[in-house]
This record gives sequence, C-alpha cells and structure tokens, in this order.
Amino acid sequence: MAGERVEELDRYKGLLIFLVVLGHFLLPIKDSGMALFSRSFYGIYSFHMSAFIFLSGYFFQQSFVKRGRKVSSLFSTLLYDLLCYFLLKTLLHPVDMFCYGEKAFLPDYLHESSTPWYLLGIFFWQVACLPLVLLHGKRMGIKSQENDNQVKFKGQRAEVLYLLFLILLSLMAGNLDAGGKIQDFLALDRVFGFAPFFYLGMLLSFSSVSSSIWKKKNNGFALLGGGFLFALLFFFPEGKGYTRIFYGTWYQRVSKEAILPVFQNYPIFLRLLYIPFALCIAYFVFCLLSFWILPFAEGHIDRENIFLHRDKPSDKLSVGGSGFMRKPGESSPLRKAIDKYLSRWGKYSLVIYLFHRPFRDIFLKMGGYQYFLYTKKGGLEQASFFLLLLLISTILSFLLGRKSLYQICKKRW
Repeated sequence: MAGERVEELDRYKGLLIFLVVLGHFLLPIKDSGMALFSRSFYGIYSFHMSAFIFLSGYFFQQSFVKRGRKVSSLFSTLLYDLLCYFLLKTLLHPVDMFCYGEKAFLPDYLHESSTPWYLLGIFFWQVACLPLVLLHGKRMGIKSQENDNQVKFKGQRAEVLYLLFLILLSLMAGNLDAGGKIQDFLALDRVFGFAPFFYLGMLLSFSSVSSSIWKKKNNGFALLGGGFLFALLFFFPEGKGYTRIFYGTWYQRVSKEAILPVFQNYPIFLRLLYIPFALCIAYFVFCLLSFWILPFAEGHIDRENIFLHRDKPSDKLSVGGSGFMRKPGESSPLRKAIDKYLSRWGKYSLVIYLFHRPFRDIFLKMGGYQYFLYTKKGGLEQASFFLLLLLISTILSFLLGRKSLYQICKKRW
C-alpha cells in the first residue's frame, strides 16, 4: 500500500548498496579467468542494479502518491537528482585524471557510462512520469460527475496503461543506436535498458498485494530465482555471452556476443527474458536474507526450520546445536548489529553510492589488483583477496552510510 513502510526492504536495500560497492571492487578482475572473482561479479550484476532500480520505482510511486502527484514536488525531486549527477561527475573527474590519465580539464557531462549514469536514469524515468500529474488532475476534475470509487479506478487504470506503455517504449528503444552514433550519450542505453524495472516497481505499488508480497514469501518465485542463479554460476563459461544484457546496453552491442542466433537477430527477446530472470533472483536473495537472519534472531521455535530446536525442555533455545542460548523474544546481538547497519545503509544508500567509487579507483591506481591481473592464482589466494574486498566494502559502507554525510546531500527544497 502507498505510504506503508516495510522494514525488511530497508535491510534489503542496504544489502543491495553493499553489493554495488563490492561489485565495483570486483570489476577490475572480473575477466581475470579466476572463477571466484568472475562468477561472484556476474552473480551480483545479474540482479543488483535491477533490484535497486525496481525498489527505486516502488518507493518513488509511494512518495509520489503521498505528495499528491504535484508538479512542484516532482520538479523539486528532478532538480535534486540533476544536482546530484553534476556533483558526482565533478567529484569523480579529478579522480579520473589521477587514476586513468584523463586529459580534459572539465568533465564531459553529456556522456556517461560509469557510476553517475544511475542518477541520469532516475532523472529521466521521473521526467517520463510528468503526464501522470495531468492524469491525476483530470481525474480530480471529474470527481463531481461520477462515483469516487469509479473515478479512482479509471484514473488508476489510465496510470497503469501509461506505465505499461513506457515499458514497451523502453524495450523498443534498445534499437535506437543501430548506427553506433549515440553510444553513451546521456547514458541513454542504460536509461532505456533499466527503465522497465523502475516502472514495474511503480506498478507493484499500485497492486493490492504490494505489502503482503514482502511479508508473505512466495516460495515459487524464490526457488525459481535460486535456480536461475545456480544455472548462471554453474554454466557460466557457456553463458558469459548473455551477460552483456546485464548492463542495459544497446541491442547492437548485445547482438555481437556469442549467443544463439535468435537472440542475435532479435535481442529484444533476450531483454524480455532477462526481466523475470533478474527479478526472480532478486526475490530469491530477498527471501534468503530474511531466512538467514530471522531464524537465528527471533526467540521462538520455527517448526519448519531444522536449524532451530530445543536441546531440553526449557524456555531457552539452541541454534544449530552451537550452545548459543537465549530467552524467547530476545534478539541476538548478531541480529541487532546486522539489522542496524543494513537498515542504516539502506536509508543512506545515496551517500554510499555517491562517494564510494573514488576509493576503488585509488585502490586500483595504487596497485591493489596488480598481483591478480596477469596470472591466475590458487584458490586460497583468491579467497583471501575476496575476503579483503569484502572487508573494504564493509568498512566503506560503514563509514559512508551515516546521517552526517547524508545531510550534505539532503534535499532542501
């Protein structure tokens, strides 16, 4: 329901922004030929931005409805997104000059293929929602002529049809750069590529099951997503050519990959398949996060969970026979810590997104990946370095995901 806050989504959003940071740290070694790095990277990229954008659309719709779909409020949001884009481009340019030898004195604000693209995407996806303001105004204007419920239904149906039209338009727009001239102009390839996820998030917010879907898990979708993720990781060498679609790029670039002829000729079909593929994996990870945290944290017995049982008739619980005991209703310290930081990172995800990349670039410039770039290493070395990247990503999320930094970027209009 619009305006209802789902606590689990805050934690999930925190996990997603953490995966964004980790994914960017894995990016320089994704094609190193070492399985742990490559499969972890593509496993993350198979769903993390799609899920993040889906939630962006979901929360935008709720906020949009709560504010009454006012033009002034939407323009304020658009201005904020645009300013954040210019801020991030300006912030990253000196880093690009230092780390990558960029020669231009000023950033190229018209072309983007790196981190700031998401802010351009948010801007354009919301610009396309301006007609919804007009639809709302027209609906309000005929309230005196029809029953309120009928007006609400017709207005909502018109909005749903408009959002479906935007999804169809974005799918067809993947062919716009057939001549290779647009490329990364205003990040339009990713704007169109990921637009369906934003508008599907908005559509879910319309639905009567928008709240229950987060609380009552759908095992079918979760298992399907788990199967998709397993297939991607297990058959990765054979399916790597299909991962180009993960980046939301133009169809002409997808067509050049080693994929089936039907997808080379009609890459729109691959994008159509990718949408449920990514969303099912995202839902699987969401359910996994809930399952992994909750059974170890809640002070009650879950009869369906084999990891939680009583050692003896008492009011205490043992987790997995580990000897860890607590009273019913008492949250574990681990649960409290995980909840606290994931929720905080979810709340301040924009700050983490804006400021984390320079640290990755400097780590690369200072030779942090040098040992792994040219020769394959053993499993122990890979695991050790992967744990290091996990630790760095955690520390960065902890340092950047805080209210004091958020207030620097906080909207004042």
